[in-house]
Amino acid sequence: MTKVLVVAMADSVHTGRWLSQFDGEAIEFMLFPSTPHRRIHPLIQQRLGQGSETRLNISQWMKFVALPLGVADLIFGNFFRGKLLSREIDKFKPDVIHIMETQHAGYLTDKALSSTRIKPTVILSIWGSDLFWFQRFPKHGRKISSVLKKVNLLIMECHRDQTLAISLGFKGKFLANMPATGGMKTDLLANEARKISAKERKWIAVKGYSGFVGQGKDAVRVIMAVESQIKDFSVMVYSAGFGTWWFARKLKKIMGDRLVIARKHELSNLEIEQMFLKSRVALGLSLSDGLPATVKEAMCMGAFPIQTSTSCAGEWFKDGQGGILVEPNDLAAVSSKLLQALRDDQLVESAMTLNLQQSAKLFSETLLQEKAKDIYYSLMKTKD
Repeated sequence: MTKVLVVAMADSVHTGRWLSQFDGEAIEFMLFPSTPHRRIHPLIQQRLGQGSETRLNISQWMKFVALPLGVADLIFGNFFRGKLLSREIDKFKPDVIHIMETQHAGYLTDKALSSTRIKPTVILSIWGSDLFWFQRFPKHGRKISSVLKKVNLLIMECHRDQTLAISLGFKGKFLANMPATGGMKTDLLANEARKISAKERKWIAVKGYSGFVGQGKDAVRVIMAVESQIKDFSVMVYSAGFGTWWFARKLKKIMGDRLVIARKHELSNLEIEQMFLKSRVALGLSLSDGLPATVKEAMCMGAFPIQTSTSCAGEWFKDGQGGILVEPNDLAAVSSKLLQALRDDQLVESAMTLNLQQSAKLFSETLLQEKAKDIYYSLMKTKD
């Protein structure tokens, strides 16, 4: 049985979606949480324990002390968890170590590998802004370079990050680009999307994330700027951080029931699907990103994506056809492009047709599952 040690966020849907792709495969997974977590994501929780074929367990050392040790390591530079991860690697003896995300999982694994007795094959999955945003800060640039020197194989979402990885010293092998967030049931979603034409879609989906690179408040400012011209539309601000939620309350007083604000993790997967299926436009602004999961979801469900050019979205849809790329902080231009998409039925209908076709090729759950499985199994064949 192939043994894979995964270093990743135990409370992340991205980790859960990745692991769920291997149900029924002869793989034993050991998950070492990379961040202080108060809960384990349901997709992971329901797979814990001994299965008939696939096995998934969480490192015994980290089941109960991930939160306090994670807080302590903010001061001591991954010292405690680095020691525990090093012991786990030597004890579990994995064929592959899969690092999912760089700033937490990557830096932690880099620390651990400096003192392990065994040196397995190492895979790194680049998430979002791992390279594009953090490489501009000298301290992070040095840490990223150190991680990349220990990595044999890179999984990433766009060519932009390949160029950055090489400039940061990576000398291993690149895989073909694939979404870090896994695949979608593209055929099923496309059938649902085609039932609702652009003219019938009367919602605007607005990503409200307001973390270190999220511009949720700016997205709300765009809606404020055009509110008087979009009386026929309702707005859903989803995944809203506290700052966005607080700021959007001003707009709520104006729009009333036409504005719905959902905090982060408030919507279920089904509710998110329903949101995109009734949305004409999906607006997402950020200073940096990889392939936003919301762009992938919008493309699969017929919503027209408007996304900042600081993401990799432009490598997955053609600007002006499958969606529109905008510059961060140029809110006047964003407002103009939003109104264009809300007024031009032909643009949105054509984009829907194109994106549903593209999604079947790029985001199919079945195709990406096979691609993910081949990563581990091809490494084992090479090792044999």
